Amino acid sequence: MLEHVAPAVAPVAPSALPAMPWGTQQVTPYTVLSAQELYPRICVRDPYFALKDVTVLAPGEVVARVPVQLAPEAEAMPISLAESGRHLAILGSCASALVAPKDGQHFYLACAARGQWLEPRAQERASDMLWALAQAEYTGKRTATARTLLSSADGTPLFKLEVDYNVLSAAAFTRLFGAAKQEMRSAPRPADTVQRTPEEWAKLRQNPYSKPLDLRDWQRDGASLRANLGTVTPEMCKGHFAMHPVMPVAIVASGMTRVATSLARALEGAPEAHFVAKDVKLSADSLAYAGQDVVFGASRTAVDGANQSFSCWAAVGERVVAQLEVTYCRVD
Repeated sequence: MLEHVAPAVAPVAPSALPAMPWGTQQVTPYTVLSAQELYPRICVRDPYFALKDVTVLAPGEVVARVPVQLAPEAEAMPISLAESGRHLAILGSCASALVAPKDGQHFYLACAARGQWLEPRAQERASDMLWALAQAEYTGKRTATARTLLSSADGTPLFKLEVDYNVLSAAAFTRLFGAAKQEMRSAPRPADTVQRTPEEWAKLRQNPYSKPLDLRDWQRDGASLRANLGTVTPEMCKGHFAMHPVMPVAIVASGMTRVATSLARALEGAPEAHFVAKDVKLSADSLAYAGQDVVFGASRTAVDGANQSFSCWAAVGERVVAQLEVTYCRVD
């Protein structure tokens, strides 16, 4: 558990442990990897990357501090389900990069995740940074899996998540991305810099991951609900695959969980109700690129006392981008 891992980082002498290959360099356990070392290898950067003090523990194993940037809203948890998934998936890619069979730039595309929230009681939004641990291994030539654990600042385990990645070289991802270029040409382009107002410049500097998606056109049909995001813009994808603006899977998940909790409140007739997540299973077989319109939906599939289960989806036209199965427990 992290309450034992985190304090152990400093006292052990790195010289007493074997070094690991890191490209043309060697990295010893308890080395803190800088953002400049990580960005070229995992192909995400700030503001999407927000981890602090990413520290090597062993081959394929890292620990880091995790900020809470987004209010959990209907989720009575110290961090929302989607944001915790975002940080853990990024940390898992950092761990995977340590054991990549080939050096160089790789894109880690989260394609599936299975998780369990470990703390059933309602909690306030975390005011301190959380801790996260990731252990990763390559499961094939172009696939990797990371087992991650999120803990509170005092070491209480909160969430465990296993993430699967499709790992693509820069050349392979560029070929994949090229298939969407035609659609991306229709994406709204920013005005010439001389025409931008101070308000527009301020908007460009904002962190898009610190606020919920702006969903609209909500439509309910019995135990189902859907909402429209509209067109994905490059600004919504800041720091996620530079030069290739793709909507992050975790942000797609945030749209699905928001629709699910909104539906739960509506079906309960309790607009202020709060919930704690339990089990979650996600699959992401496609990508939503800048210039494409995304719609989110959720249907309640089961009720067991205070527990409600939902089947959620995100789609671009007829193409399903991601699916999410999640159970929420009402706690007020």
